[in-house]
Amino acid sequence: MMKCRKINHFHMGIELGSILLLPEGVGLFPAVLLFHEYTGLNDVTVNHAKRIAAKGYAVLAADFYGVRNRPSSVDEARVIHRIYRNDRLLMRERSKACLTALLDQPEVDPSSIYALGFSFGGGAALELARTGFGLKGAASVYGYLDTSHPVVPGEIKCPLLAIHVNSDPVVPEEHLQMFECEMHSADVDYDLIRLDNAHHGFANPEDDVFDENLAEEMWDTVLGWME
Repeated sequence: MMKCRKINHFHMGIELGSILLLPEGVGLFPAVLLFHEYTGLNDVTVNHAKRIAAKGYAVLAADFYGVRNRPSSVDEARVIHRIYRNDRLLMRERSKACLTALLDQPEVDPSSIYALGFSFGGGAALELARTGFGLKGAASVYGYLDTSHPVVPGEIKCPLLAIHVNSDPVVPEEHLQMFECEMHSADVDYDLIRLDNAHHGFANPEDDVFDENLAEEMWDTVLGWME
């Protein structure tokens, strides 16, 4: 039976309440650090985590904002996510704090950690990879591709996967071009998948643009890439 437990941890004096999902069996398990969309840690993120855990991974659904800072509305979410979107070094430090919480779990294999995120969380996963930690891989699904601190050769030590929605108003073509230039300049091993006839948020069942078929294809791609 899948196990679930809450992990309380701290960063810069802020209490974070992340959720750990463990698959059946006895670890050490390969693990996924899962970052939520800009609306914060919610049932959508936890259900994503359950899906990944069913494939044999320990998954930490990270609480990026903190237990006392979770937005109660879209308007609040738009304000709080900007704190990190506009300060990428802070985003990196918060990402590392969540990674530390995952690494502290005794069931986790520290040599086999992936980062995965959607939208805001995709940006966080890529920023974590930019810190140089030895992840097995980092994947972004319609995530932010721009950064204020582009990497140089040798700084990213894992392969990347970016699933990008063409004509995405949240992640414009300009940011995609910046990302590709950064990756090529730093000689990073990365895969880029560009989707037509898709919308930002297509993998979120609570979003009006949710596309079940496209979401299933995405999960096949991401899980296959990790395996």
